[in-house]
Amino acid sequence: MNTPLLGLDGKAVIVALDHALYSGQIPPLDQPGTLLNQLLKEHPDGLIVTRGIQQLIPLSYRGQRWLTVDYYGTSVLPGQSDTLELQAPLWSPKTARAFGATGLKTLLVFGRVNHEVYLQNVQYVAKLVSEAYDVGLPVMVEPVLWGSRIPQEQQGDDALVAHATRIAFELGADCIKIPIPNNPGILEALTRALPIPIVLMGGPITDPANLFSLIRSSLDAGAAGVALGRNVWHHPNPAAMVAALNELVHHNARSKHALEMLGAGDSL
Repeated sequence: MNTPLLGLDGKAVIVALDHALYSGQIPPLDQPGTLLNQLLKEHPDGLIVTRGIQQLIPLSYRGQRWLTVDYYGTSVLPGQSDTLELQAPLWSPKTARAFGATGLKTLLVFGRVNHEVYLQNVQYVAKLVSEAYDVGLPVMVEPVLWGSRIPQEQQGDDALVAHATRIAFELGADCIKIPIPNNPGILEALTRALPIPIVLMGGPITDPANLFSLIRSSLDAGAAGVALGRNVWHHPNPAAMVAALNELVHHNARSKHALEMLGAGDSL
């Protein structure tokens, strides 16, 4: 694989910017160019993007460009949520590479009501990995427990997340993006067993003090970094969030120091 997955130290701060693909025109993603300019000031190692966002990234940016290559939604109405199970491939690895992507990101959704939709998802991930290998692009798989057969309170269940992570690995993922576990021991067992990087998603907006503490525990348990969306760009100062995360991930800072950095950045 010619494209490095992470930073030079084997770790990464990645910002996920693909949410508007299913949510539509929501702030602050409603001003993507302005948001990108803020984020790139602190040099994140990678961005998870849509085709639309990708076209706004300056050529000078040297981080990973992970293109989301599948669509996921629960409603046929734009920007709405419902109970449907909608997922479809969008771009082939060959097309993604022509767009300038340096990596691909896809969902593996567990807990579906319709088992045929689940099987199609599994087959798609396997096919994507195969085709991506042919063109030299890594694949980040995001195994999630979003199917309606799994109650919302169990969608971060550590045991289920561990099983889902292992299945993503067996399908050939080069990198796996998982929820921050409640029990760091679960993550430590996964990172010892699987020879690929595991990065952390943020999920719903969380108080930075709690978020940084959870991230620190997960990094100590072997996580290779973070791939956060709302917890970065919904913050009043997205650039300061990236700077604080860089301290946590790349400089082994304690959560208290990262929080102090974030406060200092907010005052500028």
